[in-house]
Order: sequence, then C-alpha cells, then structure tokens
Amino acid sequence: MTSHDGDFVSPGRFGLLTGRRFLLLMLASFAIVFTVNGLLVYKALSTFDGIEIDDAYQRGRAYNQTLDAMAIQAARGWEATVSIAPATSDAAVQHAVHVVVVMTDRAGAPLSGLRMRATFWHPVSIGIDQSEAMRETSPGHFEADFRLASGGNWLLRLAGLGAKDEKFAQEERVVIRN
Repeated sequence: MTSHDGDFVSPGRFGLLTGRRFLLLMLASFAIVFTVNGLLVYKALSTFDGIEIDDAYQRGRAYNQTLDAMAIQAARGWEATVSIAPATSDAAVQHAVHVVVVMTDRAGAPLSGLRMRATFWHPVSIGIDQSEAMRETSPGHFEADFRLASGGNWLLRLAGLGAKDEKFAQEERVVIRN
C-alpha cells in the first residue's frame, strides 16, 4: 500500500522556497528598489533645480513690497507698447532682433528722459539671457538691438527709471521665429 500525500508539490525549476531563500529574495528586491530610488534622487539633485535667481527666498518674502510697487505704477498710468522685428542691421545673424518701446503717460503723451533697460530672459536655459540699455531715439521712443542665442519663447523684461526715481517694470512673453 502506498501512501500518497495530496499536498506535495515538486520543488520545480528553482528549488524549494526555504526561509533563507525567501530572506535573500526580499533583500534583493529592496536592494533593487533602493538602488533605483538613489539613482533617481541623484539625477533630480544634479540637474536644473528650476531656480534661476540666487535670492528667490528673499524675493518671495518681499512680495508685498512688489505688490505695492505695482499699485504705484498702475496709479501713475505709464504704458509701454513693445514691437519686435528682425534686425535689419544684422540680417546675417539668425536671431538678431530690434526692439522698439513707446512709453506714454495716462493722457497718451510720450514720456521722455527715462532710463530704459530691456532684458531677454530665457525661461529654461541658464547663461543666454541678454540685457541692453535702450537709447531714446525720439521723445518716448526707445530702441535696442539684440543678438539672441536661439529662437523660441522668451520673456522680455522692461525696466525704466524716471527723473524723480519713478520706477517702471513690465514683462511680456515673446516668440522669436527667425
């Protein structure tokens, strides 16, 4: 008479799953997870962190002063009209642009005597931003030429200072296609 145990299963291809083998399998699984997580953390910390300015924390704390300055600027009624065209003087340069800014007061009269600066800021690339002082070509008309590193999306930041230290700031998203 033969005794047949119905619960017996052949160890199969990998052998019998013992306590030691289960422990090693669990340790290997966690080692793989920790290795992949460590690689992802290293890549995240060693690439661009998204902060382009060094004093982001201080600027965040000074946000109320920024809002107050924006309210003062709005009450002053100064307006800037921006036009951007390919630069005709640097036609051979692929991303050369000519920026014209027309500054007017609340009544639409040109604002002259301002010190204006224009900055092309690239949102995702470090080191290719360009800033130029604008020259006043006629009352309220300010111009500058730029040779940008690439086309695409840029932020144009305008900053102006009046004779009595009145400040003006404006930011526009522009697309350079040439």
